[in-house]
Amino acid sequence: MNRKLLDPFEPEYPEAIEACLDDEYAVKCTFSHHGSLLATARSDGRCYIWDMDTLNVMWRLEHGEAALAGVSWSRSGRHLLTYDEAGVCIVWDLQSGAVRTRAQFGSAIACARMHPRNSAQFVVCPAREAPCLVTARDGEPTSPVVAPIRVSAEGVDQMSKAAAATCCCFGKKGVYVFLGTSRGTLYAVRTATLAVACSVKLSASAVNTVERNPRGSDIVTSSSDRILRVCDMHLPGQETRRKMVSADAEPSITVTTKIQDIVNRVHWSQALFSSSGDYIVSGIQHKAEHNIYIWDKLTGSLVKMLTGPNELLEDCAVHPLRPIYASVSTFGIIYMWTRVPQQKWNAFAPGFHELEENVDYVEPEDTFDRRMVQGDGTVVDCALERIERDRRALASANEIEMYVDVDITDNDPLFSDSDSQSDDEGFVLPLSIDCAPDLQLPPLSLEADAQSPAGGCRSPTVECTTVIES
Repeated sequence: MNRKLLDPFEPEYPEAIEACLDDEYAVKCTFSHHGSLLATARSDGRCYIWDMDTLNVMWRLEHGEAALAGVSWSRSGRHLLTYDEAGVCIVWDLQSGAVRTRAQFGSAIACARMHPRNSAQFVVCPAREAPCLVTARDGEPTSPVVAPIRVSAEGVDQMSKAAAATCCCFGKKGVYVFLGTSRGTLYAVRTATLAVACSVKLSASAVNTVERNPRGSDIVTSSSDRILRVCDMHLPGQETRRKMVSADAEPSITVTTKIQDIVNRVHWSQALFSSSGDYIVSGIQHKAEHNIYIWDKLTGSLVKMLTGPNELLEDCAVHPLRPIYASVSTFGIIYMWTRVPQQKWNAFAPGFHELEENVDYVEPEDTFDRRMVQGDGTVVDCALERIERDRRALASANEIEMYVDVDITDNDPLFSDSDSQSDDEGFVLPLSIDCAPDLQLPPLSLEADAQSPAGGCRSPTVECTTVIES
């Protein structure tokens, strides 16, 4: 359905599970920037790419034998980052299916994210090493430039797990990268110079996840102390909803909202922003419950709780545009949470009457009569009356000059900004067709087939493409 025809006052959160994707080995999932694709990281070392229109697997990537720890999309959707528990990071070029960049680290990868504007860069947080900014070299996929990030004045002990970063994410335009450590500190690092702009001590517990708001400048973090924190970023050169922060401003990070379940005191598996950035979406890690909590960002009050099957929730993802959530259970099943849109036909035709249930139609006796008797006793010819009514409607339409303006632009701020133009904006994901192994095809030839009555040629290959649209 066209997004412009949806109800603008519809709630941003789903209601129930609409579909299940049986991935069997899925542990993490992430939507693409446009929301048309879903990438899943599997425990068998593979990555599946699902099409959200058909709910079918479009691409399979063989990362390695180690279990994948997560995936990250580039802005255009052409490049995909996969990282595993053996310390291997691979950036795939989905146009050709080849490996663009490969980096090897000495410990498991806790978190890794692609740069939102430069597909040749990504940040990596190894479990027992300092966080690094990796830059790909043209023509050298196995030897990228790895620059360590010093998040403290004393430096980072390469063998100390307590000093390593546990999670990371980029800002909206990639000017800053945010790093959370196991000591409960959140750092804002400039991407260009790798210098720490500012930091804040959140708690004494480790910061598990950090995610940015796609519609604003704030971020949300989840810590081991079972508290979700919404932080407002006041960084030089960063654009907020109200104004642009000047270059002379003092950098600072302020905690604005704290969210926690006071009754159950559950651990949170993930904390994300909704598509509009007004709500916080978090999944729980509590026994065998598959529940997703939706909180108000400003007040910290609980808005909605989605209750799923009796399976442990591993990860969840939010669609960037529509109220669609994807959650991964401990059995590898991906549940798609959505809200069925209610089509209000009377909004398009004021004279249309909606029925709550089916009603038996009783046909009047004079429906197909050629003549009809009015209330005053006059007899009217139905055919002539219909012709006269159509003539009057056509005459009134010709008298009024109507100007029809069809708006085909999309002014969504998530896609419309000054730095969104790149070489990969018009990327088309290729689609491969798997034939049955027992299917025996005759030899192909460019010459005409003598046995064919039309004498035509067989097409040797069939190419299908799927256009990624917003």
